[in-house]
Amino acid sequence: MGLDISSINGHELEGKKILLCITGSVSSMESPRIARELIKHGADVIPVLSNSASKLIGPELLHWATGNETITSLTGKMEHVQLANGGDDSADLILIAPCTSNTIGKLAQGISDDTISTICTVGLGSDIPIVIASGMHEPMFENPILQNNISILKKNNVTFVSPIFEHNKAKMASFHAIFDEILSRLFIQDLSGKNILVTAGPTTEKIDPIRIITNKSSGKTGLALANEAKRRGANVTLIYGDGTEIPPTSIRTIRVSSSQELLDVTISELSQIKYDFYFASAAPSDFRILDPSNDKISSRNNSSINIELEAYPKIINSIKQISPSTKLIAFKALYGNDSNSISNAISEIFKDSDADFIIVNDVSRKDAGFSSDYNELNMFTRNDSFKFPYASKKKLSKSIFNQILKTLT
Repeated sequence: MGLDISSINGHELEGKKILLCITGSVSSMESPRIARELIKHGADVIPVLSNSASKLIGPELLHWATGNETITSLTGKMEHVQLANGGDDSADLILIAPCTSNTIGKLAQGISDDTISTICTVGLGSDIPIVIASGMHEPMFENPILQNNISILKKNNVTFVSPIFEHNKAKMASFHAIFDEILSRLFIQDLSGKNILVTAGPTTEKIDPIRIITNKSSGKTGLALANEAKRRGANVTLIYGDGTEIPPTSIRTIRVSSSQELLDVTISELSQIKYDFYFASAAPSDFRILDPSNDKISSRNNSSINIELEAYPKIINSIKQISPSTKLIAFKALYGNDSNSISNAISEIFKDSDADFIIVNDVSRKDAGFSSDYNELNMFTRNDSFKFPYASKKKLSKSIFNQILKTLT
């Protein structure tokens, strides 16, 4: 069931189904909020409530929080097999938050005598990732028998999120800690620890206080790249122009309007932080207006106006000068798919910017490019080329990172 909060904070978990299992800890009061936060990152959350947890929070609250019916018992529908068998309709991950000592003990010893332990038993047999965020008093957590049970589960590929020790309690971890562990189980963290700077969207140049020149870029490609990098564990900064998309709150975002602002922010970021990659996927204005009017130009008093434009210096030509070790991925939008135009364009970009990769697309197509959710791309290095067939920009972002990392290995 779709909710109006879906993906408002990011797209990292889009297409992923998560079983949120809730056991009888006081920390279960936090579970509806965790469910909502997962949904805000794109997940489809199905709540599962133990009998003891039902005494603390009700199934209707979780139905509201997730948009899905709360599972409180196993029926003839065989929910444990249906949702945890590893098949196409199965959950992608099981999250137990909070998880009690009792449930940890059952899972470690292979006991399946209630809804949650039975679902997890099937999940373990189907190799579905299980993430556990425990919540209990500290002496209970430090119990050597419990610690032994945790060790058994860790050896069987169950992930534990470290609790927060405070006032003699081992409180359930924060959502951000849980979220990071979920990402690490669902996605290859091949960009962990890498700093990535992505530019996206168009820039605008003022004619007067209310009129501008710009282009049709939406910023969708840049945002898809930023989200994919985040999924893979990177530290991502997005420099975003006046695009039509809403950047996720989980990604550090700097808003700009003009090409000069984009250049200034780029210089500032590269001077202060060692970035491993710079994705120049923004569509900055190539020209600036020499003498913009401070007042609204009256159409009553002017039957025509002359606007003098001056070419901006190419921003991508500054990247290697400021940060030579940063891998530069330049983007080039061409109107028409002429092979000579492509060859000349990439030769000039390699020569002037010393780019490591150049990605080219044809913006003359009505079914791809600017404002579309789809595209078809060609990527070039100095020695090779790769074609990415027509696909969604989200899928293309995965292909781009896969090919870049493969090439650099």
